[in-house]
Amino acid sequence: MTDELGTRAEDAARRGAPPGLRGVLAVLREPSWIRIGLVVVLLSVACGVLGRWQWGRHEGKVARAHQIDASYDAAPVPLARLMPEPTAPLPAGDQWRPVRERGTYLSSGAVVIRNRPDADGEYGYEVVAPFRIDGGPVLLVDRGWIPNGSTGARPDAVPPPPSGQVTIVARLRPPEPPGGAALPPGQAERIDVPRLTAALAVPAVTGAYAALATEDPAPATAPAVLPRPDEDLGPHLAYAIQWWLGAVVVYVLLVVYARKEAQRRAGIVPAVRPRTSRGRELTDEEWEDLADARVQAGVRDAVVRRGAGVDHDQPGAGAQRDVDE
Repeated sequence: MTDELGTRAEDAARRGAPPGLRGVLAVLREPSWIRIGLVVVLLSVACGVLGRWQWGRHEGKVARAHQIDASYDAAPVPLARLMPEPTAPLPAGDQWRPVRERGTYLSSGAVVIRNRPDADGEYGYEVVAPFRIDGGPVLLVDRGWIPNGSTGARPDAVPPPPSGQVTIVARLRPPEPPGGAALPPGQAERIDVPRLTAALAVPAVTGAYAALATEDPAPATAPAVLPRPDEDLGPHLAYAIQWWLGAVVVYVLLVVYARKEAQRRAGIVPAVRPRTSRGRELTDEEWEDLADARVQAGVRDAVVRRGAGVDHDQPGAGAQRDVDE
């Protein structure tokens, strides 16, 4: 058996070294492999595009976090300093900027915005009320969050705003896109500022609304003030790196499999390791030969991989482990 193993090793060694670059390129130039290569190119491009998309989402969240950090805790200023024209859109650099104004809440025109989560993820309503600035236009103010009612169709109670003269500090936000759902009176799906202010029939700020921070005087009961916005960047950067790595890996796999194909055609197989003074692990075929020899010699404990088992050919063996498991 030792001589046979040595002969196998010598045959494998005479078959030559693995094919080099020319052998791999010869495989890749074949029509079937060219088609595979085109598929790989398409996969690589797709991975690159998806990675770029995730990178764009990451960059958007970074810009948003920077904007919040720069504006959220800034000193309050009059609204007219940031928005001289009430109907003009809110500049991107002024989002989350606090403004301080004095005025009165209108007695009508308040709405609740449905399906809004609080800081703990519980859904309820946000209360939006029109605030008339002294000597200026009406500004929609999101006074905060209230829980769902007992039926879920409407809140059980909506805390009224303070009456009389009130000084507010609130942070500017751009209008939300329109919602298409038909809702009961006094409810809305989005803070669609132009639509909500159009129903007031008074001059109003249409390019922004404001999320309340403080009211002075403070009412006895009030909605919960909205929390600081989440600045978590999410997993988009990691996803982008994974997609870009995938764009490279598909080429590596193409070359690896082309090399294996070139080796197969060259008839190259792994050589059997020669016996050393400390011995080596036998192959599956050698273990089977050894087990059969022990059965023929009348030894009842057939060899199964360094341990004793039962050969199926042995009388009375029954349903036992096979010698080549």
